[in-house]
Amino acid sequence: AVVSTQSTGVDITREYQDDEDEMIESTRDAIFTYLQRGVRRAKQVKMEQRHYKHREEQFRAISFLTSTRVLLYGAITAVSVVSCGCFLMINMKSFFIAKKLV
Repeated sequence: AVVSTQSTGVDITREYQDDEDEMIESTRDAIFTYLQRGVRRAKQVKMEQRHYKHREEQFRAISFLTSTRVLLYGAITAVSVVSCGCFLMINMKSFFIAKKLV
């Protein structure tokens, strides 16, 4: 009877160790899965950041090009208005001199 009690105690201890090993393994799997999700999420965030950085660079390039064109158009318009004004003044002066109004 003594031998069977000791072997039963050893069996119970083995069962507890097996349960403990299973619990450790399931916890390890859960931690590994959680870390994998975190790594996947970090990669996704990095990819999104790259994408938005590229879009922002494109937007900035387009904005710079647009503002440059607006300034150029404004400068050309100003030069043409001033040149038309000078041309009209010269022609009007020569017209008035020819008609002897001045």
